Amino acid sequence: MVRIRQRQGRHFMDEEGRMFWINGPENFCYLSEQRQWRCGLSFQEVLDWKQCAPSGLVSQRFGSLQAACEAFEHNQVFWSHDLYLRRMGDQMALHRSADDYRPTVMKLAEAAGRVVKPAPWSGRPSTSLSCPVSLVNANTGLVGDASEDLAHPRRRRRSLREPVH
Repeated sequence: MVRIRQRQGRHFMDEEGRMFWINGPENFCYLSEQRQWRCGLSFQEVLDWKQCAPSGLVSQRFGSLQAACEAFEHNQVFWSHDLYLRRMGDQMALHRSADDYRPTVMKLAEAAGRVVKPAPWSGRPSTSLSCPVSLVNANTGLVGDASEDLAHPRRRRRSLREPVH
């Protein structure tokens, strides 16, 4: 059983450090795994600076946000791959991984004359933009490094019929 360690709104992080997002309307929602590409950021910094994007791994539908969280914690989630969501996540990652990236809300605040915090990664030595996040390999069903799955972005994905966690 994997526990939700931190949660804010529809985002949560499990005790293994993986991020998830609850998508869709409250009465017909699903879970989406999120990739992070900058290591060393806190949960709040990842959310504030929009430093995660969909990995393409999605769950079945749930009747409420609470039901989705409970299913996750009780290992009752059935994961499948959504290639469209994966491609969208890849585009988001490319855009948001720029060193000078600032979310729109921060750009608007700055334009209105408010002081905006510097990016938490500015001033740090340049590090790899891929954070070692455990993902389930679509071909083997085994947990592995995210980079294993990125090597073949056009490989056909199959639905996973057993819980990942």
